[in-house]
Amino acid sequence: ARTCCSASATMATTAPAPGLGRPAGPFKPLDDDAQSKVRAQMEFYFSDSNLPRDKFLRETVEADPEGFVDISLLATFSRMRALLAPFGGPHNDETVAALVDLLKTSAELTVSDDGKRVRRTAAVRAREEIDAEVEARSVYASPFAMTATIDEITAFFAQHAVVRSVRLRRHVTSKDFKGSVFVELADAAACEKLLKLQTLEHDGATLTVTMKKDYLEKKKKDRVEKAAANAAAKEAAEASAAAAKEAAEEKGEEPTETTAAAPTGDAEPDAPESDEKPAFVSGLLLKFSLGADVAEGTRREDLSEALSEFDAPKFIDFKMGDTDGCLRFEDAATVQKIVAKHGSGPDATPLVINGAPVAFVPMEGDEEAAYWKALASRSGQGGGRGGRGGRGR
Repeated sequence: ARTCCSASATMATTAPAPGLGRPAGPFKPLDDDAQSKVRAQMEFYFSDSNLPRDKFLRETVEADPEGFVDISLLATFSRMRALLAPFGGPHNDETVAALVDLLKTSAELTVSDDGKRVRRTAAVRAREEIDAEVEARSVYASPFAMTATIDEITAFFAQHAVVRSVRLRRHVTSKDFKGSVFVELADAAACEKLLKLQTLEHDGATLTVTMKKDYLEKKKKDRVEKAAANAAAKEAAEASAAAAKEAAEEKGEEPTETTAAAPTGDAEPDAPESDEKPAFVSGLLLKFSLGADVAEGTRREDLSEALSEFDAPKFIDFKMGDTDGCLRFEDAATVQKIVAKHGSGPDATPLVINGAPVAFVPMEGDEEAAYWKALASRSGQGGGRGGRGGRGR
């Protein structure tokens, strides 16, 4: 099956790579494999999957009355530079001429009469229309190793369906690969067929695959519910503070000044006012161990992303460089679901994060009580983000 791919989910721009003054290499005719990849990549640039989202290329197309783009410019895009490098590179006139001849064989592209420019053959449609179609034939999949490449992932899905594009999802700040992708297939029927596969494994990890639309709707719902919970918690905290102030005033005491704040997932619970054993809800804590073989640089976001099919953890007690930690959830049912699917039971499947299987064990008994007590103690000392109880960095 013919496939093509995109650079990432966070930045679809195809602006030319630096170093345009580099000398040309020796020309060598493109072999069949290179011709297939080069043609597919050029078709991808102008496709519905990419053009509406590619700011640089879209503006370049719109700047020309007929929608043409210089082939010599396209040849300098990062992906094209890599594909053409073994055959003379984008600055070799013979290589560019071979590229022009190759583009003339594409039914999706039209080369200008002077052989210097190219455009998509079909008219550019409204973005809203295109987005709806793309969403209907796209799936979300995870987890993949952080070292997985876009070519590797594309080839993997191409075993099961025609792949239009693969977009690597990346962390907004670091740009590191999240371990999850959006895959655009030929049509909605191909997505349905893929979803019906009993198991889909990549590099030893069982993949979670769902429709992109369903995934995005669940994430949106989770954000709304979290915002509502935070708002309710803030309101309750303010009401509690007001009641405490009123009670103190009635007793003729000087009220303690407090500041109510909504929990954000980073804040720890307030410290108890006495030495009594703090009350807690049992079954919310899940210990995990990444093992010695886990890739360096594993982050909290990697754990959260790998468990994205479940309700998000309220807090992740873990910092980069650790090999074990603790997840805190808002309800025990989530812990039970994770243990049932990825625990040590006979029907469980190990969850692989960054190349290593993760061991999950519920925290129980005295260990659980000690954890909550230590947590409350840290919070009373101003733990929050600054103490060990805060989110690791």
